[in-house]
Amino acid sequence: MSDPSADREIMWRRVMDDLSFELARLSRPAAGPALSGVVLVAEGGAPLRMDYRVHCDEAWRTRSVDVTQTYLGHRRALLLTHDGDGTWLVDGKPAPTLAGCTDVDLGISPSTNALPVNRLRLGVGESQVIRAAWVRFPSLEIVAAEQSYERVAAMQYRYRSLTSGFEALIDVDDDGLPTDYAGIWRRLAEGMASG
Repeated sequence: MSDPSADREIMWRRVMDDLSFELARLSRPAAGPALSGVVLVAEGGAPLRMDYRVHCDEAWRTRSVDVTQTYLGHRRALLLTHDGDGTWLVDGKPAPTLAGCTDVDLGISPSTNALPVNRLRLGVGESQVIRAAWVRFPSLEIVAAEQSYERVAAMQYRYRSLTSGFEALIDVDDDGLPTDYAGIWRRLAEGMASG
């Protein structure tokens, strides 16, 4: 990108099964970066739409997450807020099971991998274990998940879910956004976002 402060749009396809697409936007307001987007999934033969917006502070620490899901004729909303000290609220109510979580992981989106990649700023060969508020779809269940990020090359990370045992290599761009997610998600297009 010629202007690193310009808003960008990115589109991914879930190449693993060809059942999902995501269109995301990275914006950089003065208060801190924000990711927003829409994910379209064929879930059990039915269309699922998930719209989201993640606000971060200047250090890429997650502050709020708005999710709206439309599936099987039902529209559900979820609001997560984080105080920066490890305390989360879910729809305005304390969520002690998420204590210590630093990031959010939207389970059907590759984009939220950019949150820990940018926040941790690991050097090549370094790794760190984090706790993430993992939002599962279509249940919208939120689970505290132990995860590990290891920077194996300048533009590649090894992600491990210590909760499920899943592991993947993630190639990223200069903004930490995936270009290839272990042959599961692949970037199709990117460009400047309109105002």
